[in-house]
Amino acid sequence: MGSLILRSLRMRKVQTASIIASVALSAALILAFGLVYGGVTKGIELSDERGGADIMVVPADAEKYLTGADLLFTGAPVSMYMTEDEVRAVSDIEGVTRVTGQFFSQTLDQSCCSATSPTRLIGVDFTTDFVVTPLLDEGFAGELGANEVVVGSRVDGISQGQISILGKPYNVVSTMAESGGELDESIVMDIDTAREISRNTDGNERYWDMYGDPSELVSCIMVEIDDEQLTRVETKLNLMRELSYVEHSETAERAQAQLKAVFVLLAGSAVLMLVVTLLQIFARFYSCVWDRKSELALYRAIGASKSDIRKLIGGEVCCLVVIGLVVGLALGAVAYESLISLLLDTLAFPFVGLGAPAVAVFCLGIIALFAFVSFLSVVWPLRQVGRLDPSLAMQQGDID
Repeated sequence: MGSLILRSLRMRKVQTASIIASVALSAALILAFGLVYGGVTKGIELSDERGGADIMVVPADAEKYLTGADLLFTGAPVSMYMTEDEVRAVSDIEGVTRVTGQFFSQTLDQSCCSATSPTRLIGVDFTTDFVVTPLLDEGFAGELGANEVVVGSRVDGISQGQISILGKPYNVVSTMAESGGELDESIVMDIDTAREISRNTDGNERYWDMYGDPSELVSCIMVEIDDEQLTRVETKLNLMRELSYVEHSETAERAQAQLKAVFVLLAGSAVLMLVVTLLQIFARFYSCVWDRKSELALYRAIGASKSDIRKLIGGEVCCLVVIGLVVGLALGAVAYESLISLLLDTLAFPFVGLGAPAVAVFCLGIIALFAFVSFLSVVWPLRQVGRLDPSLAMQQGDID
């Protein structure tokens, strides 16, 4: 039976290749779209859940260099500073419940540390922090030593519990839970340690000449606000000309809206290819009993049962779909990696990749979908097999 199935497929090379290509492209588009959409959805959910602060307050000129989305969702390099007096000024605004300052030391890469991708080095004041600490294990002591750091979920380059920063090894105490934001690509240390590193880094003197001693500076202020007072706080911040701010929820919604066109295009392409594939499979096998009746009658005449003929037709469908799915899922994985890299390079948005179990379930769902589509395509041909009269079919040939 297997040899007959393969022979039949080889005899119809163009039809076979076109159906395999259609199945592969459909599966690839569905997989790539599903993984991207799932990762963005998960990123937005985690960003809302674990973002910590309602607003990030930054110096007024910060958004000349980076957008609010870049500040919130990426480890993009940024050098911006303001005095700690601004932390106290923001904390005094009615409606503000908690504030904590952070110091951006610099963005690291392979030229200066063991991390292989751009990684923001952030100094955190753990005496007031409410953003980083909730992402750490319950066993976290609440402070970091001068040679200790915690790292984001997407930070690599860690070896034997240590990471190299500017040629010096630091002990990795903990890894932060995924947040869908800039902390996923950041290394966090005590704020005084980060300030000292920046003070001793060549080329940073111009910042201290401009802003003052780094021991009295912060880069941003993370602010938690009473929900009912958000508008009032924003109004007060707008009056502070030396400051600007990025609202977390609004920025996430704007980033999601930017991706809407991409999602619509991917979803439309996937649905269109799925319909084309269904029509191709249906067209191939709907009339196959009629078009190949002399061939099938010959098999019946030499002893093949109706069940054998059904197995032959079903086997052809299975081979086409299985080969197409194997190729398609492999292409989909490559397309997903390429697409998400392109999107992350051009847009800033919260993203957390789906875990292996979720990806496996999604792939099984795609397989089940194509199995169902294939079944619909061959129901009628399989019913026709039972009505085939071998002697009459051999007399008439393939054309009535």
